Formats: sequence, C-alpha cells, structure tokens
Amino acid sequence: EVGLIDFQWTGFGLAATDIAHFMTSAVHADRLVDGGEDDLLRHYFEELQRYLVEYGAYGSAEHAIGEYGYDTFMEQYDTGILDICRLVIAYTWARFEEAVEKEDEEGCARTMNKTSYNKSIPNVVWLMSRCDEILKSRGV
Repeated sequence: EVGLIDFQWTGFGLAATDIAHFMTSAVHADRLVDGGEDDLLRHYFEELQRYLVEYGAYGSAEHAIGEYGYDTFMEQYDTGILDICRLVIAYTWARFEEAVEKEDEEGCARTMNKTSYNKSIPNVVWLMSRCDEILKSRGV
C-alpha cells in the first residue's frame, strides 16, 4: 500500500479547502470549463459522502447529507477558491516565468514543481474568472 502525507500545512479548516487547492493547482482549465468543474465536484462530493458513512463519521447517508450537504460543501469550496486567488495575486504571480501548455512535454518537465496557475495562462484566466464570479455572487 502507498500513502501520501502533505506536511505543507496541517490544522483545522474547511473540509473543501483541499479540493479547492487540487482543482486550482492540478487540473487543466480545459477540464474545468463547460460544466467540467461541477462534474468533478459532484463526483468528489458523492464519494466523500460515501466515505463519511463508511469510516464512521456519520451513521447513515441521511445523517451525512443532513450535517454536511452540498450547499455547505460548495460554500467552503468557494471560500477555498478565494483563498487561492488571494495567494496567487499576493505571492505567486511574482514568480511566474513562462507559460507552459500540457502538450509541451519538455516545458512540463522543466516546470514540474509549479502549480498549473503558475505556468498555464488558461488556468490563471479560469481561476481569476472563477474568483470574480464568486465575489460577485457574494455582493462584493
């Protein structure tokens, strides 16, 4: 069996923060547009609900969905996206050196330790558009 522990940050927080980090840093923008983001999030949420019951966090599927429903998950996810936007605008863009697209094997190898929003123009455009959409939905 293989396991992975990410020691970059540990502590209490919103449950959907990790999925927001994953979606913004590891999924190419072409998979996030035209309903792709929603498809991935719904799949993740359904699996999360199943495992919350299977591993005993909740006694039943009804209890799990009642305590941690999709609306709560999405509110937390959107907050996680906004947090990533804050990080990108305040810190990461200063380190942006070159755009690399997924077909560029040499470029991908050269920038392997960088997140997608730090090397892909379509990803950063998607991220900033998503940030704008969330802020507008919150009246900002």
